[in-house]
Amino acid sequence: MPRSRKRQLCVEAEPTTESSPPPIAKRRKLEKEQRHRTPSWFWDNLSRQYLTSRTLREFDRRAEWPAAPLPPDRTGKEDIGLAQLKRFARHGGPSLVDLKAYPESETAVPSNRTISSSQSGSRKRAKTGRESDISLKTKKSSAYDGGFEQHLIDHGVYPAGYGGFRNAQKPSNWEEINARLALPRASLSPSRFTHDAFLDFQARNEDSLTENTVMSKAFPIITGTSDIPSQENLVFENLKHLTDGSISKAKPNFYDGSRSADLKKQIREELGPYIVPSTNTAAPCLANFFVEGKGPKGTFAVCKRQALYDGALGARGMHELRSYVDPETALDNNAYTITSTYHGGVGDLTIYSTHPTPSNDPHNPIEYRMTQLRGWKMTDIPETFRQGASALRNARDWAKEKREELMIAANDKVPVFSTIQLYDYMRHLY
Repeated sequence: MPRSRKRQLCVEAEPTTESSPPPIAKRRKLEKEQRHRTPSWFWDNLSRQYLTSRTLREFDRRAEWPAAPLPPDRTGKEDIGLAQLKRFARHGGPSLVDLKAYPESETAVPSNRTISSSQSGSRKRAKTGRESDISLKTKKSSAYDGGFEQHLIDHGVYPAGYGGFRNAQKPSNWEEINARLALPRASLSPSRFTHDAFLDFQARNEDSLTENTVMSKAFPIITGTSDIPSQENLVFENLKHLTDGSISKAKPNFYDGSRSADLKKQIREELGPYIVPSTNTAAPCLANFFVEGKGPKGTFAVCKRQALYDGALGARGMHELRSYVDPETALDNNAYTITSTYHGGVGDLTIYSTHPTPSNDPHNPIEYRMTQLRGWKMTDIPETFRQGASALRNARDWAKEKREELMIAANDKVPVFSTIQLYDYMRHLY
């Protein structure tokens, strides 16, 4: 065995005291772990805990494990038979082959293995749970966490089918929206969208192995061409938190909105945290149509949670602008927001609506309910594809119409002159 290797094995773990800071390498490792920690209040406020890996890590972090007992003090005691004991150990020690589940000799772990100082320090911190000398860096919960949906439910955002489909509170215009989705489109007639075009879609969908390729190659065939203002993968960093700030900002795969210039500046400034998703003025505002997609390895549960989150933000923005126009009729139990999910692995397209309802919770006076409208297997047959693609394109047009109607009404509510402008104008005249 090389000398350097022998020296490495014989190094003993350096004692780490709670008063002395850990070495730089240890600090970096612990800081990296802290970045993936969900804020404590996210777990404290959940009404129900799910058994997930993040939940177990949070439990381990909070647990106070007892420290390892100190070895007995043998100072002044005579080591009897030390030479015989060393000789016995050199020959392998006692035989353990009769012990149940004892590993074979070639896979057995040497009993005299030592632990490096970095491992020792890491284990000691894990047992004590004290990390006061490390700055906490938390990572907010996202739709990939098992408790994300429960967190939204606790804050009055309900997924489709919550409480049972028989008791679901559908929007009053549910049938109206479905009737609009069912209208045929000339661009998808058999003479224009042929069987060969459908085969091309199937091939593109099959070749799309990731979420990005599904949304960039296969999904555009479903949406078709349109001049509706839209954006992809934009973080909604400018919107006010939907819950308590412990979840990450929404980032829809695709959304439709309106040009900021089409809505008067006074409205944008007053309702910006609800209807202006980005500080980039080129990004569409008043988003009320969303799409979340997943590749073959993506999970539908995550996709649906993302759509639930998107839809609630869109419905909140539409509700705030409707309240600006007429607070008395803002809660009319109608839906003005559409979300959809597409899973490229199985070709499933599902369209939902989201609408606000009054709540009895004083902390969340408005609730948001997601309701399924229709669903299609887009890779099935050409006729099924035509129906699903027509529904999605009709939904985009319908959402655009609702935005434009509301924006016109809101712009009409803005006075021609503000109070200060009117005072300055009158003073100039006299």
